[in-house]
Amino acid sequence: MPFWAYLLHCRGGVFYSGHTDDLENRVAEHKTGLIKGFTSKYLPVELVWSEEFPTRIEALEAERRIKGWSRAKKLALIRGDWDEISRLAKGKSGPSTSSGRTGISISVALVQALKGEARAATPRECCGILLGADKHITAITPARNVHDSPETHFEIDPQSLIDAHRAARAGGPQVLGYYHSHPSSAPEPSSTDRAMAAGDGSIWAIIGEAGDITFWKDGGAGFEALPYAVEEV
Repeated sequence: MPFWAYLLHCRGGVFYSGHTDDLENRVAEHKTGLIKGFTSKYLPVELVWSEEFPTRIEALEAERRIKGWSRAKKLALIRGDWDEISRLAKGKSGPSTSSGRTGISISVALVQALKGEARAATPRECCGILLGADKHITAITPARNVHDSPETHFEIDPQSLIDAHRAARAGGPQVLGYYHSHPSSAPEPSSTDRAMAAGDGSIWAIIGEAGDITFWKDGGAGFEALPYAVEEV
């Protein structure tokens, strides 16, 4: 029995990778929203790449490998541009600084989306979830701020978190962290943010009053600023 790894292009420019033993039926289920989870929230979807493998484990390994690729690398895969895939693999092991700290990458479109969320929520704090793989943020999920004082605090709607983690377990993008805005202050962790931090290594994005965005790692020793690269594609 053959198996396939596949890549879907979803609404908003988001990619989804998966594997199956029945490609035609699986894609049809995604397109109709029958598969509940990540893709059902980003319809319509389109199959943009697939490859056949002799065993399920090989298809699964391909899915996991592609899930961790940058957007540029996925686009090269869709084009069949293996020279570009090789160049990206050799030339970029991940964003970093001269000190060796590993950073993250995010597209221009998502940066603009974060800024737009912050503007739309003012004077309240916006909030949501950062999705992706490895250190690549590939999508965001806006959520309701359910805190009693949303002008100065944020609390992500628990149902949004449940849905995001459920989608990740089903093969969708992983939950990398969270974002929120500071409508009247700088994009730096506040005392309230520090008190809320779980020290679990998640990524926090903070949008300041001027629209500037900073990224932070919520580590065991507190917040650490993360460098980031903005990708044009």
